[in-house]
Amino acid sequence: MKTQLTLTQRQALKTLNFIGIMLFTLVVFNPVYGQTKTNSVSEVSVNERTIKGIVSNEEKVLKDVNVRLKGTRVGTVTNEKGEFTFPKKLKTGDILVFSYLGYENQEIEIKKDTAFIKLVLTEDLIEMIGALDSAKPYKSKRKN
Repeated sequence: MKTQLTLTQRQALKTLNFIGIMLFTLVVFNPVYGQTKTNSVSEVSVNERTIKGIVSNEEKVLKDVNVRLKGTRVGTVTNEKGEFTFPKKLKTGDILVFSYLGYENQEIEIKKDTAFIKLVLTEDLIEMIGALDSAKPYKSKRKN
């Protein structure tokens, strides 16, 4: 059994629904403004800069050298010409780590006037096998 509403009750219900929808829309779609300091943002952007560079060994440029920001996963690799452009703007004091198989890892600290890095990597010995134990001959545990 349905309850019949009078015309004034329906009118009041429609008004309450409209007010509720308007309040919901106002709360949900109203932009939120937090406290912002425009001075600190401009100071940070002045100190941050894009770093470019070239990586080589004693003879030629090196392709696919890993260049990453120390302590993060942000990085890039050098192209065929040994050049790189770091994807994130860096600030003074940040450290870039350069690594390449067969070469020593090198860390370069970003100074306030650093914009271009020209780096020469030095070769490093690679130990492919650990120490061999030759005191006892090797015997297979597998039976034929």
